Amino acid sequence: MPASTSTGEWVIARVGGAPVVISPTSLLLGLLIAGSWYPLVSSALGAFGTTTVLLVVVSTVLGVAASVLLHELAHGLSGTLMGRRPTRYELYLWGGRTSFGPAREWTAWKDLVTSLSGPATNLLLWLIGTVVQDFVSLSVPVAFTIWAVTLVNLALAVFNALPGLPLDGGYALAALVVQVTGNRRLGLKVAGWGGLAVVGGVVWWWILRPLVLYGRQPDAFSLILVVMVGWSIVASSWQVLELGGGARAASKLDLRELSRPLRVVGPDTPVSQVREALAQGAALVLVTDGPELVGTIDEASLKELGLSGAAGSTPTLGVSARQVCTVLPAAAVTTELTGQAAADAMKRAREVSRWLVLVEAGSLAGAVPTGAR
Repeated sequence: MPASTSTGEWVIARVGGAPVVISPTSLLLGLLIAGSWYPLVSSALGAFGTTTVLLVVVSTVLGVAASVLLHELAHGLSGTLMGRRPTRYELYLWGGRTSFGPAREWTAWKDLVTSLSGPATNLLLWLIGTVVQDFVSLSVPVAFTIWAVTLVNLALAVFNALPGLPLDGGYALAALVVQVTGNRRLGLKVAGWGGLAVVGGVVWWWILRPLVLYGRQPDAFSLILVVMVGWSIVASSWQVLELGGGARAASKLDLRELSRPLRVVGPDTPVSQVREALAQGAALVLVTDGPELVGTIDEASLKELGLSGAAGSTPTLGVSARQVCTVLPAAAVTTELTGQAAADAMKRAREVSRWLVLVEAGSLAGAVPTGAR
């Protein structure tokens, strides 16, 4: 049975030390998709019996889930190869998210490659599925399943490559603008307008085109698709473009102005040296083992463990940083330092950590207290 996190997510695996988590709500979405897929499969394969139809439905949903996982793992692999290790994979049946730790000498073109590696993987899976259908003799139910999963991978590749946030294509477009101009804010703005253009295209194709050109009312599936696709894209673009009053206020936020110094130590560092670093002005101590972030230590955590060094506290002789550090969730690390994205990062971090660690240009830039206890 998958391990459960404090936020109710399920950790189904670990890849390179990074947890692969899935929300229980994704299971509900999977059931809804299976329910909507069942009538089509039943009408096409009903002659093979109910058991076969159910197996094809379940296999298709699992195939889509596996495609999403491979998409996210491709992001992680490409980031790792270029020097930035993934810290967390989040899976939803309609997509996912890969979070990364700090990196050295990270540049915009690496963001471009990392972003496009996911859609490229889905395109490769589509190509493999097409070749299998053309050259391998398969039973009808198996061929039907492969056809469906192959088609979904083509849709995932095309959709995720569209040039609008929060899609991979939007991040790739932003990275391209940054690589050419050196202006990160401009890159995000361009990708934000690209997102609104994508939504306009989706509304035209699925809603207005049938209505205007053919006088046909859009069906319920088209309406649901437009809402699901448009909502997240419009929300992200709205924030990036600072179109709301709250967004304009958040646009003035710069987390670097709120950051406090931190110190990096190895896992075998004695707690006495950690206390010394905190006494010398570090607000947070990060414990790292090579490129891997093991955890964090601050004054509050030492007090909770009775290791603050005050009279009557527990002796620390022989106690290492690895033994007392607290795991830092991926949500408590951000490369978004300004504007609405930084405000959102602070909100997410507040739910899981006392600190939000800032990463700028691949290097640690400080830590901001979130206000959480």
